[in-house]
Amino acid sequence: MKKLFLSSALLAASLTIPSSVKAIDGPGQSLGNTVNDCNTSIGPCNVTPTKFSTKIYRVALCTSHPMETAAAEAGLAVDWDGSGCVDVYNSESGEETGDIFSETGATLSAENITIPNAGTYSHVAALFDKEFKVASHHQVYNAGDDSQPALGDRYISTSDGGAAMGTAEQAEMIAGSFETFMPQIACENGSAMADRSATTEGFGDFLAAGETFYGRILKSDFTIPKTGGGSIANNTAYCDGATYLLSVVDKPTVVGSDTTGIHIKILAPMGLIRADQGDAGDGIITGFTAHGDQMAVKVVPIVASE
Repeated sequence: MKKLFLSSALLAASLTIPSSVKAIDGPGQSLGNTVNDCNTSIGPCNVTPTKFSTKIYRVALCTSHPMETAAAEAGLAVDWDGSGCVDVYNSESGEETGDIFSETGATLSAENITIPNAGTYSHVAALFDKEFKVASHHQVYNAGDDSQPALGDRYISTSDGGAAMGTAEQAEMIAGSFETFMPQIACENGSAMADRSATTEGFGDFLAAGETFYGRILKSDFTIPKTGGGSIANNTAYCDGATYLLSVVDKPTVVGSDTTGIHIKILAPMGLIRADQGDAGDGIITGFTAHGDQMAVKVVPIVASE
C-alpha cells in the first residue's frame, strides 16, 4: 500500500519543538504562547504558526540539484529530467494540504503518489503554490517580561487579518504569499533565491549538519524573476510574476525494496506570521499578518514495519 504523510517539522512524532527553536526564549512560551521574539510590548513581532496550509504540485527525489544558483541566474528553468528526478508526488493542478498541524495531519490523493525505485537520491525538491494560509495567537507581556502578569487577554488571528480575543484553538487562517525571500532587497539583486543551512535560526532541527535548503521563487515558466516593485526602504520589495515556491534540500535519501511510503515534513517556522501589538503598550493586538520568506521540505522513507 502506498502511504504519504505530511506533517510540520515543528510538530514531529514526539510533538517537540526543534532545539534550535527552543533557543529563542520569547515571553510567555511556557504560558501558552508560541515560540516568538516579542521582546517588547509594542509593534509587530514574529510568532510561530499553529495552523498552516499550502498547495503542493510536485515532490521529487533527485540525483543532483535541479536548479543550481548559476543556472537560475542564467535564466534556466528547473531541470527535473536532467537532474535525475523521480516523482514522489505530482499533481498538475495542485492539491491543498489542509491544516498540516491538525490531529489527522494532511492527506493527498493516492493516484498522485509514487514510491520511487530503490536507490540513493541526493536532493529533495518540492514545488508549491506561492499562496499559503497560516494562523496563530499571542498574549502580550510588558516589555516582553513574563515574570509579570500579561497585559491583556490572548488574541487570535482572524481570517480578515484582524485579531480577536479567544483561545488558541479558535485561531483562523489568513492568506499570505511568497513574493520574495528578502523584502529589503530589490528582486534584480537576487532576492528570489535563498540558501539556508542547519546553523540558520529555525532550521537547526529540520536540517542535519551539512544539509542546505535552497529556496527559489519561480515564475509560471519555472525560471526565477529578475524584476520587481515595492520599496527596499520600507521592506515591501517584491518580485514580478511570482507563481511558485521551489524548495530544494540536499538531503541524502535511500529508498529500499522495503519502502512502502513517504513521510513529507514541511518546515513552517517562526516569522511566517506576525502579531501587531500596536503602539499603546496596552496588551491589545490589532492584527496578524502573513509573511512568506522561508519554508522547506524533506522526505523520510517509510519501511514495511512502520
